[in-house]
Amino acid sequence: MKLADGFEIGFLERTHGFKGEVVLQLDVDNPSHYKKLGSVYLFKKGKLIPFFVSGSKPLGRDELLLKFEDIDDETAARDLLGSSVHLPAEALPALHDDQYYYHELRGMQVIDDILGLVGTALDVYETPQQHLLAFDHQGKEVLCPLNDELVYRVNKKAGIIHTRLPEGLIDVYLD
Repeated sequence: MKLADGFEIGFLERTHGFKGEVVLQLDVDNPSHYKKLGSVYLFKKGKLIPFFVSGSKPLGRDELLLKFEDIDDETAARDLLGSSVHLPAEALPALHDDQYYYHELRGMQVIDDILGLVGTALDVYETPQQHLLAFDHQGKEVLCPLNDELVYRVNKKAGIIHTRLPEGLIDVYLD
């Protein structure tokens, strides 16, 4: 699997006990979807490495205790700490037609009600204050708050993000 073919669900935060167990700190909307994992990919030293999960148990709302096959002691488990944990995109829970995952926005056309086609979606940046839709406009990256007022509809089938951009937003990035 390539990094772009999947999604991150969290990172390995700490060891637990002496038998190679680790604590996965989940960073997902609904942690209960990930209680039972069969295998995961760890991003370590610039590569995704598959690991098979021989046991998992919820520790709290946002934590899972994981036991990997062939990781049998604290030293081996400690080597995995800090690794981000990934799953293939197919493992994402199904959404309703009017819902979307941020990674699905990449490559979609961004169309404004007044300006028409303004660019192509590049990514979504998640900041503590707000999430931002990044799109390419004439070779410049433009950031737009990702909220229902400004990004009011996403048509996944057509690959279009419908927006009502504030007047002058794009001009700020062109100067």
